[in-house]
Amino acid sequence: MSVFTKDAGRILDPKETQAMTGAYRERKLNVGLRPTEYVRSEFFGIDQVQNLLNQPGCVGLRVHHAKRWEDKKGNPTSEGEGQLKPRVLLTAVDAKGNNLPIYSDNAGMKDMPVRTGGMMALADGPVCPPHCGETDTN
Repeated sequence: MSVFTKDAGRILDPKETQAMTGAYRERKLNVGLRPTEYVRSEFFGIDQVQNLLNQPGCVGLRVHHAKRWEDKKGNPTSEGEGQLKPRVLLTAVDAKGNNLPIYSDNAGMKDMPVRTGGMMALADGPVCPPHCGETDTN
C-alpha cells in the first residue's frame, strides 16, 4: 500500500508542536545564535498552495529542505556571497510519490507547464524572522 495518500500525516496537538519547535530553537540558541540569526519558519500564501493542490493527480505536498546563498534582505546571491540560508520548497505529489509539473493558465497556453525540464516548486515565502506573527514565538 502506498504512503502517498490524501490523508498522510497528522495534526499535532499544541504540546507536541511546542516540544518540536522548542527543541529546534534551543539547539540554535545553544550554538550561540541569537533569535534573529536563524530562520524559524517560512510562509506561503493560500493561493500559491492551492495552485499546487489543484495540479492534475495531486494527492498532497512534499516539503524539500534546501539552502540558498542570500543577502541580508533575503535576495538570492552568487554562490559564496552573503549567507547560506535554509529554505523550503513545496511540490505537488501524485499517488506514486512523483513530483508533479506545475500547470498554469498564465503560461501562455491553457494547461501547458509553466516551465519545462526539472522539478518545479513553490518557494521564496517570507521567512521569520523578520516576518513573524504575534503567535510565532518558536
